Amino acid sequence: MTHQTAEIDRSSVVSWLYWSLLPIHRLFLSLFFGSIVIHGIKHLPTQGPVVLAPKHYSRWDPFVLALLSVEPLWFMTNANQFAGVQGWFLQRLGAFPVDVEHPKIASFRCAIELLQDHKKLMLFPEGGIVRDQPLRTLKLGLARMVLQAEATASERLTIPIVPIAICYQPAPVWRSHITIAIRPPLYTSDYRQSNDKKTAQAITAALEASLLEGLVEMG
Repeated sequence: MTHQTAEIDRSSVVSWLYWSLLPIHRLFLSLFFGSIVIHGIKHLPTQGPVVLAPKHYSRWDPFVLALLSVEPLWFMTNANQFAGVQGWFLQRLGAFPVDVEHPKIASFRCAIELLQDHKKLMLFPEGGIVRDQPLRTLKLGLARMVLQAEATASERLTIPIVPIAICYQPAPVWRSHITIAIRPPLYTSDYRQSNDKKTAQAITAALEASLLEGLVEMG
């Protein structure tokens, strides 16, 4: 993906389609699930760029977490999901592809440019759906991405990273109950070390600890 392609991806979001589907989306979720309870909404920044970093438990997660914003959330999606009609909708509702097995620099470049454009970005730090353990050990990619976006921006940029724990009871099925816990945002300035690699490690450790704490609190 070249810089030009990333620009095309960003412009592909169709505002009228998003706003037309928003009430249908919210009505559907309210009818399908028994309840959706959100804690810690005060921790969610309302302006400027932000990275939402949720636990990834189900394919429902992006649809449920979209309730956290009244404006489009941009999010990386597995490239194999972009075929046919589904792919047409995904691309126009804020998704951009990433090869989960062999991620390309272009996908990360697109994410960095979105943050520098003050967009809200959702990234699952586990890299995929994880159900066999509370939380998969996190890699440094998300933290490195935020550090690079801040360092290469044409203006002074602060990008909060918001850990989000999500729990389905008993499971992500018809009439199950969902709890979302929005944790206090993390800022790179609070974890500065002697170099970017160590800083990314410190941020990632803090993100992992916050997510685990949120999951434990929800039981």
